[in-house]
Amino acid sequence: MARSARFRELQRRLTELRRHMLPAKFSATGTYSARELDRARGFRLLAHAEIEAFIEDVTFEKAKMSVSNWDNRQVTSETLFCLLVHYHQGFPTDVDQPPAFPDTSRLKVKDAIKEAVTAALKQYRILQDNNHGVKEENLLRLILPVGIRRDDLDPLWITNLNEFGKKRGDVAHRAVGVQQQIDPRTEWQVVTELVIGLKKLDELIDALT
Repeated sequence: MARSARFRELQRRLTELRRHMLPAKFSATGTYSARELDRARGFRLLAHAEIEAFIEDVTFEKAKMSVSNWDNRQVTSETLFCLLVHYHQGFPTDVDQPPAFPDTSRLKVKDAIKEAVTAALKQYRILQDNNHGVKEENLLRLILPVGIRRDDLDPLWITNLNEFGKKRGDVAHRAVGVQQQIDPRTEWQVVTELVIGLKKLDELIDALT
């Protein structure tokens, strides 16, 4: 299937980060200068940010499109159904803000539905704005409301994404002296493998009706 423009943008940015922050040639012995190791840590942080933003962007864009299609042409979709179900059940989020359910006293069913889908999208936006990471719990909060199931994705990829999120936390929140040794070649390999799963996610989202 064709890659979305947003996925191609992600690929370009990650390649750019590879060029800017990792050695042009990886060491056969794993020996790097302190500067190269610091840049590898920076690569991990920035690659994580790009991947996180990609997942947020493609999921929200799908949700927004499903609401727009209903508002403009009353076209229903799997994504719209999932968005409404998660809205009424309560999105899986730690945000301490209860959903603002629409006024059920409206006389026109069409108006009540429009208000419901608008409120659902607004609440999903709040969830997106309060997302901080790519670990499994973050991933599921973003993909389930648009109709992607956990079983649709490679479980090993989810595990690897989860580990990547944890390792990002190590760099961001722990002093260098207590961090595990970082290897620039491994950092690039991890991101390259994650991109394969992100392409699959991109295709699944595009295929949603």
